[in-house]
Amino acid sequence: MKREQRASGERLHQEVVENYRKLRKRNGVFSLILVFVLLISGFGLFNRFTTSSYGDKKATYDQQLTKLDQDREDILSGKKVTVNQSFKTTLNDNLANLKEYPKKANNYDVAIKETDGRLTINKNNIFISDNANMLSQKTKEKIYQLNKQLAASTNGAQLEVVTVPELPRGEDIESYANKIFNQLGIGNKTENNGVLYLIALDEREFRLEVGYGIEGLIPDGKADDIINNDDVVEAFKDGDYDTGVNQVVDEVFGIMNTKTALVDSQIKKVKSQRTQLMFFHWTGMVVLGLLVFVSLLLVVNLLRARVCLKENYKKYQSETASITADEELQRAVKHTELYQILLSGLLIGMSVGGIRRAIIQGRLLRNPSAEKKMFGRILIGDTLYSGNGDVLTTAYLASNYNSSNWSDHDSGSGGGSSWGSFGGGSSGGGGASGGW
Repeated sequence: MKREQRASGERLHQEVVENYRKLRKRNGVFSLILVFVLLISGFGLFNRFTTSSYGDKKATYDQQLTKLDQDREDILSGKKVTVNQSFKTTLNDNLANLKEYPKKANNYDVAIKETDGRLTINKNNIFISDNANMLSQKTKEKIYQLNKQLAASTNGAQLEVVTVPELPRGEDIESYANKIFNQLGIGNKTENNGVLYLIALDEREFRLEVGYGIEGLIPDGKADDIINNDDVVEAFKDGDYDTGVNQVVDEVFGIMNTKTALVDSQIKKVKSQRTQLMFFHWTGMVVLGLLVFVSLLLVVNLLRARVCLKENYKKYQSETASITADEELQRAVKHTELYQILLSGLLIGMSVGGIRRAIIQGRLLRNPSAEKKMFGRILIGDTLYSGNGDVLTTAYLASNYNSSNWSDHDSGSGGGSSWGSFGGGSSGGGGASGGW
């Protein structure tokens, strides 16, 4: 039985008044929350505008970039020398074994710490450790010669190629490459400018491990592009390992073999740090600005809604104050807008417009056959009304507003339209992975 049928005039009056008070209280609590959000976001925005932290950090990055750009120009013009000794002196003093390519091997075994793996390394050509016997002598000599050029043109940059028959137990390609790299100490200790290319034959995987000093030149995305190049992968699939390895080392060497490799890497890192700083700073400004604007707008709407509710309450009091008879009071209450707000089930009066829509919905819901639908819609008989009281359709049962009409399936025929359904395809688990 509906509320208006079971409630006496006085009880109905008390229910309407109590609902009004609860609605006002909820609006007040929500307003306080929004004011708190407004104050916090406003303080954050003001702090970002007035603090010098962002400006100081950006100025520091700008100064670093200016100095690095000048260093780069000095290196290219010859004003600044990156290698203190001549090519010949470097080869004789620091890399005594880097003379003509040694035909004879001088092997020794290295146990890789924290694994059960071992590498055989040729003292006469430490830059290629072909434990899986995948590469030709020509490729090994080429890697040796490339490292001779790196010794002459850079400050200790090294390019190491290691092949293994299989990965040690419990190791993946990334963890094993990292352990080999750090144990062998590839590249200059100060500049960390080494690169390791590790290939695991049984697992059909490879890894390009890059020293910290040149991560700016060979970031993760670039490294992935180099080793997972379609031509490289196809060469490995065909068993033509020399072609695949040569393509990778050629591209890596081209990046490493420059007088400005280290300073170029530093420039990229500082630019990336400055970009991140600016992104987070301005993103924070925009987010805080939006929070201030939205919170302020909602607070203003809530305050106006409170005034509107109070005016409705005053109007309600004037319409019911002089009535003493229970039946007359009940009839009078049911014609008030405050009663219609009660029927609508409004929880929070967010705006004046929302309250007016609640009044319209409540007026419609006074009809004994009224039924609430989604999105504030109300169905009376076969007529569907919007939350604003507009007629959406006078033939609801046959219309698309009726969810039972959304399916094209005809259970009697076993057929029907296939629009909107999947075609029955299957997947073999495709995607993208490294290796070959």
